[in-house]
Amino acid sequence: MAASKFTFSKLIWILIITTVLFLARDLNPFDTQTFVGHDETQAARISEFSLNLQNGIIPPRIAPHFSFNLGYPIFNYYAPAAYWITSAIHIIGIPIPQALELSYILALMVGGIGMYLFLSHYFGNLSGLVGSIAYISSPFIAVEIFVRSNLAEMWFFALFPLALYLLISVRKKTLFPTAFILAALFTSHNIFSLVSVPLIIVYAFLLKNKHAWLAIFGGVMLSLYFWIPALGELAQVHATHVATLTEFTDHFLCPIQLWSSPWGYAGSAPGCEFDGMSFMLGKGQLLFAGIGVLFFLKMFLSRKKKKIDAIIPLVAILLLGSMFLTVSYSAFIWNIFKPLLAVFQFPWRFLLFVIFGLSFFVAYSVNIMPRFKSLFAGGVIFILLIMNGSFFTAQKMDIHTYEMQYMSDEYISNTAAFKVPEYLPTTANYEFWHDLESVDVSDFGFNNVIVPSANSRQSRSDSSHNPFNRSFEAESNVPITLNIHSASYWNILIDNQKFTPKILDSLGRPIIDLASGKNHTIKVAYHQTPLQQFANILTVLSSIMLLFYSYKEFIWKKNTKH
Repeated sequence: MAASKFTFSKLIWILIITTVLFLARDLNPFDTQTFVGHDETQAARISEFSLNLQNGIIPPRIAPHFSFNLGYPIFNYYAPAAYWITSAIHIIGIPIPQALELSYILALMVGGIGMYLFLSHYFGNLSGLVGSIAYISSPFIAVEIFVRSNLAEMWFFALFPLALYLLISVRKKTLFPTAFILAALFTSHNIFSLVSVPLIIVYAFLLKNKHAWLAIFGGVMLSLYFWIPALGELAQVHATHVATLTEFTDHFLCPIQLWSSPWGYAGSAPGCEFDGMSFMLGKGQLLFAGIGVLFFLKMFLSRKKKKIDAIIPLVAILLLGSMFLTVSYSAFIWNIFKPLLAVFQFPWRFLLFVIFGLSFFVAYSVNIMPRFKSLFAGGVIFILLIMNGSFFTAQKMDIHTYEMQYMSDEYISNTAAFKVPEYLPTTANYEFWHDLESVDVSDFGFNNVIVPSANSRQSRSDSSHNPFNRSFEAESNVPITLNIHSASYWNILIDNQKFTPKILDSLGRPIIDLASGKNHTIKVAYHQTPLQQFANILTVLSSIMLLFYSYKEFIWKKNTKH
């Protein structure tokens, strides 16, 4: 019997891994081509995030070369978990295009395994396997990877079921790794991470496990290095203004789109008939989950009620509620809760929770089958892969061309920031800055540490090429302009005296009036703000406390032996 169980368990893992490799066949890191989607800035972000790590800037908060090399605080506001993972893959020696492909493969793998572990706890191994494959094979997941290229959402997709599973059996010895995974979940995506916190808390009520509450608290504490500055310094960037430029009412779905919609690599357009990308969830997912929901409702409304695990109605509410919020019939709810829901920008973002709910009920439908369960499960898996496998295809590009187009110095400095304009510091005029996307900027002197002037005598000698620390000597009889977006994370010293800029140009660049006839030493150094440092300390102290609490018995025994 033990050998039989071992063989079946091993078969399940082989099937999950094989399914991932089948779905990720266009993410082959050994290929001479790579794929490109809507978010073409991913490679540039990994390049800048890795640059921070290689220069000892931990945690990364700015992209020093973004926005014409003026410094762009994207990582202070954009959830970083996916970039920690992908940059780690890159730093060990893997080129960025291949590191991105491996990161998407790993996200699919973690999502599939996490969903299997979570579902198998409630419905058994066979049902868990089917639900796991339903989770990773939805056509909308193909959209997330190959059309939208949304790395952050894919890592939320991956970590959500894994976090739920770890909370089920968390104990003192597993408290730290569980809190660590929860912290990764809570910093995987700005919007989804915030929404996941109340969902995780509600789920914890069902578990009745005190260590689950400690793990959630620990996960929140470990994520404070990101959330305290992201929320506390939000007023220092144009995020609130830019968010209002997207009307969520333009992006409601028509119900039929969930069942079938034309496949495409374009974007979401106002009105459901003009969308250039697909929002279908998978006919197999909808059909078999529908069977599960109907059986659940029949049992729930039956006079001979059986005991129902509370997780089932909870997921049913999440599934139906999320699905409802994607269509225009829910407009009244969006208007009532507009200040909260408007941050989603696109109602169809709730489809990730719909996919989770559908996969849960696909597993449930297998579990409640009275006969021929294995045959039914095999048929479901076959149908899911046959119907959905063809959507996991990419628009490919030669890697050399990709690197020239999306990883060049010119793209990183002059283009990438315009794809994420909400993180422009408020010291810069947004409209003026945004207009630079379509004009020749050669006259702005962005390639220099200071802006040259025809009427000034200037000399400059850089002490290093480190973009986080710039030191030079200058002599000028007219004001000079420093090429940085003025912000609290830049420390300016003139002749070793701290300088606080009072005059800025339209790009938020400090204008300095030097005494003429004298050489001046100017130093511009990046440093984390007091609020950021405070948040870092909280996370470090929380990590130490969690480690000590989880492993103090092991540490104590080891010390007593010596």
